[in-house]
Amino acid sequence: MPWLLAMLYGHLSPLFFLIGPAAYIYVRNTLNDQEGLSKNDIWHLFPSLYMLIGLIPYFLKPYHEKLDLVTQILNQPGELYTNQIHLFSPSLVNDFVQNFLYVYYAWMMITLLINSASALETDTLDSCGIQKRIKFQWLIIFVSFNTFIASILLSSNFVVLFSPAHDFQNINDYLPYYRILIMFAFVMPLLILLFPRVLYGIPQLTVEELELIQTKKKKTSVEKSELEVNDSFYELSQIILNYIETEKPYLNPRFSIRDIVVTLNIPQHHVSFCFNKILNTPFPSIKNKYRIEHVKELILKDKEKRYSLEGLMKEAGFNSKNSFFQAFKEIEGCTPKVWSEHQH
Repeated sequence: MPWLLAMLYGHLSPLFFLIGPAAYIYVRNTLNDQEGLSKNDIWHLFPSLYMLIGLIPYFLKPYHEKLDLVTQILNQPGELYTNQIHLFSPSLVNDFVQNFLYVYYAWMMITLLINSASALETDTLDSCGIQKRIKFQWLIIFVSFNTFIASILLSSNFVVLFSPAHDFQNINDYLPYYRILIMFAFVMPLLILLFPRVLYGIPQLTVEELELIQTKKKKTSVEKSELEVNDSFYELSQIILNYIETEKPYLNPRFSIRDIVVTLNIPQHHVSFCFNKILNTPFPSIKNKYRIEHVKELILKDKEKRYSLEGLMKEAGFNSKNSFFQAFKEIEGCTPKVWSEHQH
C-alpha cells in the first residue's frame, strides 16, 4: 500500500528516537515507584527533537513527491539508506544513531535491574514482597526483549555500514527478519493483557500516605520509618474502606477509583494494589457490594413500598437495570424482589 507508506514514512522517525528513553523511564519509575518525568529527563528528548527539526522540510513536501520516494524504496529497498530526507544528516547515520541509543538505554535498564536485585532478595514473602517479585520478573522480560531487539537492529546497521562499497541490494534478504521483529513487538502489550498483575507496580509508601496513616491511627509518637510496609498498606486499605463507608461516594453513578485517588491523595496504582492484593477484591466488586447493601437497607426501611426497582437502582448509584440485577444476583444469589419477599 504505497499510499499508506507515503503518509507514514519519515513522519514517525522522531518517535523512534523516544523508544529507548521511554523504556528506560518506565523501568526507572517502576523500580522507584514514581510517576511522570523529572527535570533531567528533558535531555532524553534532544535526539528526537533534532530529528524533528531536520525533517520539517520533508514534512512540507507535496504528497506526490513522498509517494514517488516510497515507490522507489519498494522497488529498490536500498533507497532506505541512500536517500536523504533529513536536513542535516543522511538516513544511514540517523538509523545507526537511533539504534545505538536504543542499545545504550537497554544497558541503562540492565544496570537499574542489577542495582535493584540485591534489595529484592531481602524482601519478605508478604503481599508487597510477592508483588515486587512479580513486577521484577516482568521487568526482566521487558528489558531482555528490548535488549534483544536493540542488538539485532544495531547489528543490521553494522552489516550495512561495512558491506563492500555500501552495496544495499541484499537488503531484500533481511526484510523477512524485520517483519519477525515487528511481530515480536506486539508480544509485550499482549503479555500485559494476559498478566495484569504486572500493572500494579512495586509498592513503596509515599510521605503523604504515611502521614495519612499516622493521622488516622493517631500514633504521633511512632516514627514513620518504623512502620512495616505490608502493615502500612493494610492500614491504607482500611482508610480507603472507611472513606467509602462514611462518605458513601458509591451512591454517585460516576464513582470511580479516581475519586479515591483525588480525595485521599493516594497514587492510583497504590489504590489498585490495596484492592487487588491486600483486600483481594477488585474495586468494582467492592463498589457493587456497598451499593447492594444500600439497596437492602432501603428495602427494609421502605415499609410503604414507595421505591420501585428502578428507584432502588438509581438511589444506589447503578446506571442500568442489567448491571443492578447482575450485581444483586452475584452477591445475594437471587433477585431483589425474591430477597424482599423473604424479609417480610
